[in-house]
Amino acid sequence: MMLRVSDALNLIEENIIPVDGFEFVYVYDVLNRVAYEDVMSPVDVPDFLRSAMDGYGLVGNCSEYKLVENNYELEDCTCIRINTGFPIPEKVWAVAEVEIVETKDGCLRLLKPVEKKRNFTVKGVELEKGQVILREGERISVRKRALLAYCGINLIKVRRKPIVGIITTGDEVIFPGSVKKENSVYNANYFILDGLVKKWLCTPVYFGHVKDDLHELKEAMFYAFDRCDFLITTGGVSMGSRDFIKLILSDFSDTEILFDKTTIKPGKPAILAKIENKMFFGMPGWPSALYATAYVYLRPILSKLAGLEMRENDFTCVLSEPMKSKEGKYYFNRVNLDFENGMFYAQSSGSQKTDNFYSTAIADGFVGIEEEEKGSLETGRRLPLIIFDD
Repeated sequence: MMLRVSDALNLIEENIIPVDGFEFVYVYDVLNRVAYEDVMSPVDVPDFLRSAMDGYGLVGNCSEYKLVENNYELEDCTCIRINTGFPIPEKVWAVAEVEIVETKDGCLRLLKPVEKKRNFTVKGVELEKGQVILREGERISVRKRALLAYCGINLIKVRRKPIVGIITTGDEVIFPGSVKKENSVYNANYFILDGLVKKWLCTPVYFGHVKDDLHELKEAMFYAFDRCDFLITTGGVSMGSRDFIKLILSDFSDTEILFDKTTIKPGKPAILAKIENKMFFGMPGWPSALYATAYVYLRPILSKLAGLEMRENDFTCVLSEPMKSKEGKYYFNRVNLDFENGMFYAQSSGSQKTDNFYSTAIADGFVGIEEEEKGSLETGRRLPLIIFDD
């Protein structure tokens, strides 16, 4: 029985839990890590009264001010030069920016009235000491890393990166650089998964390529499973005579297959299983199907393993051309995008056949056509959109 895509995603939400463990990482290396706990600012920002503009600090409400060079010289009807971000002396009641003053013969005259505390940036106005600046489970972006540095934080407690094991399979599969033989194909799947696992906040560990041999594949899977938090294989999940994954899973103790077929197109045969306290994902062998299941299923799996919350995809697009659908399948068609007047417009990037990877490689994303749709979808239809972020 095929499971709907939405039901498969619910199973992922219910069964995937973040990996245990944390480590301390210096702010220099913390980009794209996930915060293990809330982080509070250790200081007020700013931690002193400072000037918001280049100007002159005024003492007293006078028609003319004598310009002095040192704070100890400040008294009524005197002023002192203050640059942006510099401390404001205690006696100063306003800072007049350089554009509104006139200086001559060591004296300053205002060209317009100024109010009390003009151009004052007070202590703690931006951030107060103890204020949360990073939430538990939050990915540390470029801006948040800079904010940590801005507050003087050097060492951050982050979640341990999940270790994701990868095994590719297939007698016909070879690596670039190998001698091409008749009927052989190059291993794109390794490069897809290695890149996406890194992109999606985990650490990939490649346990090698295994031929379509039951005993060799079983040995490789058992070896890898003990050495990673989550194991992925490619190929061997369909109904062919050399598709051994489901048979091998039955040899693990306490195995529960959550799904083995879903309505996704391409990528229908894909196996998500719970084995003891870990998870396994058997992905399709065709690169285009692998890529679709990666963006629909693997990305939320890895996000949850890394400690992030699963998020709903909220992008939509408008079809620039008709597209066909078949009821009961959730099509993820490869599309190129144009952006006009605040809206994405999608057109096919080429062949939608499962055995064609080129149209995936040049696409900008997937347009989603849900299971209830059938027949032809007309130009102008608004549909869900997944934008590639690799």
